[in-house]
Amino acid sequence: MTTKHVLVLGAGAAGTAAARVLAPRKDVRVSLVARTGETPYTRMLVKGVAFGTTPPEMIRLPLPDVEVLADTVAEVDAAARRVGLASGAQLDYDALIIATGSAPRTLDADVIGEDAATSSQVSVLHSLEDALRIRELLTGLGRPGRIAIHGGGIIAAETASTLHADGHDVVLVTRSEVPGVAAFGAPVAKRLAAEHAARVSTRFGRTLQHVDVEDDAVETTLDDGSRIKSDLLLIALGTTPAAPSPWTGGIDVDDRLRAGADHVLAAGGVAVNHDEALGTWRIDHWEDAAAQGAHAAQSALHGLGLADDPGAYLPRSPYMAMIHGLMISGVGTTIGAQAAGEDSEQFVIRHEKDSVVVGVTGIDAVGAVYAWGQRLHGVRA
Repeated sequence: MTTKHVLVLGAGAAGTAAARVLAPRKDVRVSLVARTGETPYTRMLVKGVAFGTTPPEMIRLPLPDVEVLADTVAEVDAAARRVGLASGAQLDYDALIIATGSAPRTLDADVIGEDAATSSQVSVLHSLEDALRIRELLTGLGRPGRIAIHGGGIIAAETASTLHADGHDVVLVTRSEVPGVAAFGAPVAKRLAAEHAARVSTRFGRTLQHVDVEDDAVETTLDDGSRIKSDLLLIALGTTPAAPSPWTGGIDVDDRLRAGADHVLAAGGVAVNHDEALGTWRIDHWEDAAAQGAHAAQSALHGLGLADDPGAYLPRSPYMAMIHGLMISGVGTTIGAQAAGEDSEQFVIRHEKDSVVVGVTGIDAVGAVYAWGQRLHGVRA
């Protein structure tokens, strides 16, 4: 039997999960490509490095027993089934799984001043390097900091909660009047908005007009003309897909996570999913990325004639977030779904699409929420 070569690009949640599924097999050779100079780590744990005492080495990601190459991807030639690396090396493959993840959204150039654009006082929280830079800034203050956060999703909400609990002065700026609807669904988001308003300064429904750094402080002007002075401006506006050339954005995949090119699949934050059940969606969180990576590996094996069809990928992964003392949990997705059917005894919300439950979120009800995991996408309201 000829051994097939499966090439996995990216050593994050999706890439390592895919390689871990493939590693025990004798009929494939697996190569996992990580970025040059990168030590793979668990991205969901960088908050502990930024705002806590977690040593960076504690979030290092164990790698599966496969060939690992530290060489950044330069381009993919899908017609030739070949990947070019930054070193000049060329790798041929029989199946390719692209799991290159995402990049943080940043401010437009017409909003952020030249000094602010290069200042450590204006930052995202996406990488370990971001976390270490934020930790150094906060510990170097020697006092509670003035922190402005722009964003309303999970990272922004958790960060506002953590920094407030640590005694910092927090201002939360969100474009929406009710932040977090896309991440949590409207009922949970409304409850969290009230919790934010009761604990930190809020500027809901506002956008940033200009950001500059003057006299060791970040000066942020909002669209209503008001100004915020802070020691740190944290930008938490979500992510965009980080695909290798020739893709310029996300990689469109079908319900098996197959891209348009032959024997090319994508998983995790780089994948834009299209399927009949959920329409077009993209999820960028650790557990779902890992589940997509494992599914992409099974789809790759099926495409090579080495395994059965794994079927359609449907998001069922769980997540948790502690925000202002409330345990927020969820399974599945709220994207494009309507919130319905609140549990009469617990704060548990079903999210439905075409009368099918595709996600569940809740507050202080982890067990009840997680119990829905394997029932999603098959239970009609």
